[in-house]
Amino acid sequence: MESQNLADFPRPVHHRIPNFKGSYLACQNIKDLDVFARTQEVKVDPDKPLEGVRLLVLQSKKTLLVPTPRLRTGLFNKITPPPGATKDILRKCATSQVPPERLGRQDRISKT
Repeated sequence: MESQNLADFPRPVHHRIPNFKGSYLACQNIKDLDVFARTQEVKVDPDKPLEGVRLLVLQSKKTLLVPTPRLRTGLFNKITPPPGATKDILRKCATSQVPPERLGRQDRISKT
């Protein structure tokens, strides 16, 4: 990916899920899956190339489960945006720009 200049930020792509040109468009394919239509909760890793999936989950009014990076606290952040959230709010919820506890509802799910 690096040698063909297919990688996007963050670079280099080694030792991570690589972000690539077209990853956001590729994320849109999840909405065509029958299992996506049937579920109400979706677990999506916090990696940059999966940002489009996280946004689509929230736009579909589904609960988003995001693993806590480096397991600082809890296993997952459960993100449920407020009713009537704007696209801008959903985009912020889907990225790591703003801590999820400041947007919508967030619950930490811990091991029991």
